[in-house]
Amino acid sequence: MHNNAAELLETAHKAVADEFGPDDGLARVALHLIECATDVVEGLPGTDLDAAHEALRAARAAVLTATYAVRHIHDHARREQP
Repeated sequence: MHNNAAELLETAHKAVADEFGPDDGLARVALHLIECATDVVEGLPGTDLDAAHEALRAARAAVLTATYAVRHIHDHARREQP
């Protein structure tokens, strides 16, 4: 099952990269979130504490990235308001 998820994430990563390229800020955030999810999926077979800690690190990285993206978009929108 995790192989299918990893393949789907790889496909999503390629689609975002191909469509938006590395210069789009929001696309870079999306790519990082996909990479974090891929790290978690790749660690799924592991049932030890180290695998759980690695999954937690990936989840924290995803949250930080998403938080940064929301703040950036919010700040950008506020600057554009009259």
